[in-house]
Amino acid sequence: MRSVEDRLVAVLAAQQGSGVLLTPNLILTSSHMVDFSRDAVAEAAAPGGSGTVSCEVLWAGRPDRCDAALLRARRDLVPADRLPPLRWGTLAAKQPVAGCQILGFPQVQRYRGGELEAAQIVGTLTPLSGRMRGRYVLHSDHHPPGAFTRSPWAGLSGGPLFTGPVLLGIATEDPQGWEHSVIDAVPIARALAEGLSEVLKQYWPDAPPLEELSGPGPQDLAYEEQYAKAIKARYSRMEVFGLDDLGTNENSWDLDTAYLSLEARKAGPETSLRPERQRIEDLLGSRPRTVLRGEAGAGKTTLVWWLASHAVCRTLPEKLSALDGLIPFVIPMRSLAAQGITNPTPAQLPTIAQLPADDPPTGWAGRVLAAGRALLLIDGLDELPQTDRDPARRWLAQLLRMYPDTRCLVTVRPLAVEHAWLESEGFEELQLLPMNKGGIQSFVAAWHKAARLEYGAYADKARAEQERSRLTALERDLSQEFRRNTGLRDLARTPLLCAVICALHRRRSGLLPRTRWQLYDAALSMLLGNRDAYRRIGAPEGMNLTVDDGRQLLQRIAVWLVRSGRAELSRDQAVGQLERAMNGLRHVREQGTALETLTHLLNRSGLLQERSADSIQFIHRTFQDFLAAKEFRENDSLDELLGHATEEQWQDVIRLVIGHCGRAEARRVIAGLIVAGDETDKRETLWSQRTLAAECAMSAVYLDDAQHEAVWEGVRALGPPLSEGEEELLSTLGPEVLPYLSDDPTALGPAEASGVVNVLASLGNAGIPLLQKYGQHESARVRSRIADCWHIADARVFTDEILSTMRLDDITLPMMLPEQLSPLPTLGPVGGFIVFGNHSSDSLRRAFRDRQVRDLALENNTSLMTLDFLADHPEIEDLSLVGCFLEDLSGLGGSALRTLELETDLLRILDTAPPLPHVGAVRLLVEPGDRVNERLLTAFPGLSSLSLNAWGLRAAVVLDLTGHTGPLPADGLKVNLDPEVELTVVGADRFGDRLRIHKEPSGP
Repeated sequence: MRSVEDRLVAVLAAQQGSGVLLTPNLILTSSHMVDFSRDAVAEAAAPGGSGTVSCEVLWAGRPDRCDAALLRARRDLVPADRLPPLRWGTLAAKQPVAGCQILGFPQVQRYRGGELEAAQIVGTLTPLSGRMRGRYVLHSDHHPPGAFTRSPWAGLSGGPLFTGPVLLGIATEDPQGWEHSVIDAVPIARALAEGLSEVLKQYWPDAPPLEELSGPGPQDLAYEEQYAKAIKARYSRMEVFGLDDLGTNENSWDLDTAYLSLEARKAGPETSLRPERQRIEDLLGSRPRTVLRGEAGAGKTTLVWWLASHAVCRTLPEKLSALDGLIPFVIPMRSLAAQGITNPTPAQLPTIAQLPADDPPTGWAGRVLAAGRALLLIDGLDELPQTDRDPARRWLAQLLRMYPDTRCLVTVRPLAVEHAWLESEGFEELQLLPMNKGGIQSFVAAWHKAARLEYGAYADKARAEQERSRLTALERDLSQEFRRNTGLRDLARTPLLCAVICALHRRRSGLLPRTRWQLYDAALSMLLGNRDAYRRIGAPEGMNLTVDDGRQLLQRIAVWLVRSGRAELSRDQAVGQLERAMNGLRHVREQGTALETLTHLLNRSGLLQERSADSIQFIHRTFQDFLAAKEFRENDSLDELLGHATEEQWQDVIRLVIGHCGRAEARRVIAGLIVAGDETDKRETLWSQRTLAAECAMSAVYLDDAQHEAVWEGVRALGPPLSEGEEELLSTLGPEVLPYLSDDPTALGPAEASGVVNVLASLGNAGIPLLQKYGQHESARVRSRIADCWHIADARVFTDEILSTMRLDDITLPMMLPEQLSPLPTLGPVGGFIVFGNHSSDSLRRAFRDRQVRDLALENNTSLMTLDFLADHPEIEDLSLVGCFLEDLSGLGGSALRTLELETDLLRILDTAPPLPHVGAVRLLVEPGDRVNERLLTAFPGLSSLSLNAWGLRAAVVLDLTGHTGPLPADGLKVNLDPEVELTVVGADRFGDRLRIHKEPSGP
């Protein structure tokens, strides 16, 4: 078991001391022990290591001001896997903190005449005691050591001061007057501020952020370790449909190794030039508050679980480093309803998910929230009854106003709440996208890999190998079928449906359903049918139910949940529903009681699960809705369904009921939806009812021509969509909606035409012919939106059929893939370019050969080292460099560059820039703690406008003009700040009133 104590080392320099390993070869110790003469030697040794290792001094503070030094060992002192993740922090509170410890090798602990031995000095930290001196002060809990010729704590200097697992400082002095009962320490925060952070940027760029601790101390930190283990145990494995049908008891895969990254896009008005599809990790990191919309089975809950289990373990990827180490509070909204909680208090947040952990220390959750260390993950807002959603919104708004630094993710189905529902609270909206071809192939590979792993536990190794080989062959066949069969790909756009297809393909040896309704029906038959017989299991609960028995029983539970507006029920409630169902199932009654039947369904059906004590739910709400729809139809309750047609939670049931209906019943449901749309005076209801009627018409086995025409003419009469919600409603209708969209873009304004373009973009290749017409629209906004759709089809096809026919000289063209760069020479004049991802200088030179490039943005290109390709384009005027790891700017020599956007990290290579006298405006993307110096004015002598923009986070930035001795900007320097930037200006006296600071006002 790794622990913070494993970081302790002995340091042997001018004096013997102690130190703490930041990494296997970086040691933080005290500077007063280091001899800086030429021949001085510093060595370090770790307990249980392989002897002493020589070290070099990378940095040292002044002993009288910041008694700290950083050493680098010539080789690792311990293996990397022996060290736990480092956490370091600073105390925000001034109250005493009990249970802290200093580790080291003091004189008093030596044995056998001088051999080193480690000591743990446990005590109470009193932050106020050393405030004026910039020290922490630890009061030992034990009687101080006896008299020595020198301090008994000699040798302890440089030893780490911990509170729980968090490094706070290093020991430095045994102050006089306290008879050795007190030890002073240099705070880590002070060492970082005095120059350590700059050195670490070179030698440890992945150093963790400094945490601000506001709690009373180790009892909180000790509980957080237990809480982290409970989060990991609960949320590190995700149940995956169909895996439990493989002959084992395991139906989940490890999210540490098998998580598949989802893709999303920013929701709302299309003002961004970024490509439609981005990895969700790339989007979430810069958004402190997010509403994530996604359809049933899209992976919302999987994402929440993955974030929770990795954030608490500090193992998130770099793009999500802002979430690393936060304390996740997972709030399944279905559990709130089931537990009767409407306004959870901070103290209730850790308990809602019913984790396998003890009760937290009193006030712990509030302290986590107050310190800005919480990650609030609210999963399934749509699983609250409609009437409870606005109260839930008010509760969340109040909680976030009280704790404004809390990061929060809310998941919800696409149309459960109106768009911008939480915009006033600072939330941005993202939309999970259906899996594309690559995503489907990745999922198929992961599903079959997980399936093969489950055979590792088989005693019969020959059979296990045979089954693994069979799964490999099935994977190959299914992958080929997905590549060939567009209709099958359309069915598999969500992880849930893709898992269902994988399971059915395995069971049915390649015979797959054609429609979504058939897919669910086949899945239920598989789960409720001969699973046990197939797996050579008899009747372990003493019951043997048929497929129809299982459906009838589960239908009663499902319909009760829908009618109650809930997603969970207790055991007593489930037993009550089963007793009613068993009134007509005599052969089931003969086999056992309702309670025994419930146990059988929980253990054997694969459709019900008990995630926590006395809380039962379906494995996915889609199956609940499917079974409820069947019950509504069989119980002649279609009118009841139609009475709730305007409620989002009921609409999924209506979509599924059509598959259960006969001709007359389907006609009755669709007619009811048409009437509901015709009779409303609300635009939102009109759109939802007419598009819902169209979805049902598409799913009906039989529909006469008159009603078919009435449905689709109703869709045509809706006109162009004016909101993202309306775009989504039309997009759900697929290619069948194409004949009913306006084919005359000249009759539509920019907003209306852009809405239709968004719908066409969602239809893939089917939308290309109509997109070509919209490409002739006079509005640059519409044509920009079409250019953003480049990803929906083959790059050459999109170029030849759409882009080559469009006017492009007044828009910016986004590109990501190499195949999008190659056809550039065939296009006419282009206003600007934005190129995402890794592309070499040679490929960019070929792409832009013989064309004017005045406006260019390069984003997230980590392989490009120089801008040599721009030597061919002296006409460049506007350049943006974001997420690029350049080493040389000399390629800009002789250019007409006027505006430049870059990150502060690139300021390190300003010395490589040639004279750029025309640059008058620079936009810097800053991060907390950045320091901008006078080199900017030296590199750009004509600079008159400097804009500092943060990444959506609060950023304290220093503008240091002390070293500027050159001419002042002729027109002065205006510094523009976005609302999140707090600027400190140093050394600007000679600028006088030529330096003007303007800060943009904060949003609502």
